[in-house]
Amino acid sequence: MLSRLTIASLTAVASISVLGLVHVNAVSAAGYEPAGIQVAAASNLNNGKKIYAANCASCHGAKGEGGVGPSLRGDLKTPVMKRTKKAVVAWIRDPKPPMPKLYPGTLKAKDVDDVAGYVLATFK
Repeated sequence: MLSRLTIASLTAVASISVLGLVHVNAVSAAGYEPAGIQVAAASNLNNGKKIYAANCASCHGAKGEGGVGPSLRGDLKTPVMKRTKKAVVAWIRDPKPPMPKLYPGTLKAKDVDDVAGYVLATFK
């Protein structure tokens, strides 16, 4: 009897665990982080490249090498920030001077996500 109860208990725990993983994957696929912040599932790098060329390259350089603005290659030391999509998106949305604030005016949320993805994928 004890072995049946143990097997039944393990089966129930395994089922709940699988359902939990399915839920977490569904939430992630829908573009939500655990804190309830919606983020894009994937950046459109072609759009990010266009946005970067039109709005960012004049200060950060066509190849992210820097100029008026800091280099976007390697560690992002100026300003000090993590090299994550979440951090880059947050910076673009709420930059510190002298970087211009282009969101939510010139750039839409998807544009910010796309250019952040492009910067992280291109300038390493």
